[in-house]
Amino acid sequence: MAEKKQIHAGHRQRMHERVQKYGLESLAEHEALEYLLYFTNARRDTNAMAHALLERFGDFAGVLEADEEELCLVEGVGPASARLLHLLPQVNAYYHNSLLKGRRRLRTTEEIGAYMLARFRGAVRERVLLLCLDSSRRIMSSAWLNSGGADSVQLPIREAIGQAVRVKAFWAVLCHNHPNGNVLPSREDMMATAELARGLYVVGVELLDHIIVTEGEYLSMRQRNELPQAGGTQVHFLTMCEEEGYTKE
Repeated sequence: MAEKKQIHAGHRQRMHERVQKYGLESLAEHEALEYLLYFTNARRDTNAMAHALLERFGDFAGVLEADEEELCLVEGVGPASARLLHLLPQVNAYYHNSLLKGRRRLRTTEEIGAYMLARFRGAVRERVLLLCLDSSRRIMSSAWLNSGGADSVQLPIREAIGQAVRVKAFWAVLCHNHPNGNVLPSREDMMATAELARGLYVVGVELLDHIIVTEGEYLSMRQRNELPQAGGTQVHFLTMCEEEGYTKE
C-alpha cells in the first residue's frame, strides 16, 4: 500500500512539472481533467474520474458545460470538484473581461465585437447584455439583463430602458449570443430590437448596435443595415472610421 501511494505521489509530481514546463495544452483531455481534479482531491487517484467524466459527457468542453448536479452523478466526483469544473468557463470569461478593462473606450464595431466575444466566452445558454456608453463611447455600465435556454432568451425591454436611464447613457448597445453557432438574427431578434430601439428613443438614448455572438464570431446589425425604425425615423446609421469610431449626428 505504501509503495502504491509513493508511485501515485510521483505521478502527480511529474504532472505538475510537465504543466509547469510545457503548459496545460501539453496534456491530453483525460490528463487535463485528471490534473485539474488534483486541486479538490488531495489523495484520491483522479485518473479514473477523468475517464468516467469523458465517457459520460463526450469531451473536455462537454464536461465543463455540464451542470453541477450532472457532474456529481459520476462516481468519485463530489460537490467541490463539480463546482470547480463548472466554474472554469466563467473564470475564463471573467479573465478576458478583465483584460479588456484597459480598452473601455469602444470606438469601432470591431472593438465592440471583441469586447462582446470575451464577455460571452464559454456561455452555453442564451444571455442578454446591455452596454451603456457616454458620448465619448466609454463604458458607463455593462448589465446582464436575462438568461434563457440553449436556443432562446427573452429581452426584458423595461429593464433595459431603465438601466440606460439610470446611468444617463448617450448610446446603448444590445448583445446576445447564439450558442448553436448560427450568428444570423432571427425574426424574434429583429422584433425585440425594434421594440427596444423605440423605447430608448423615447427616453433620449440611441441604440447604437445589436451585436449577436457565437463562440467564435459576431454579427453587427448596424453594419448590415438591419437596425429597425425608432420614433418614426430610421435609427441613425452612423459613419464609422478607424480613428474616430462612432460619432453622433
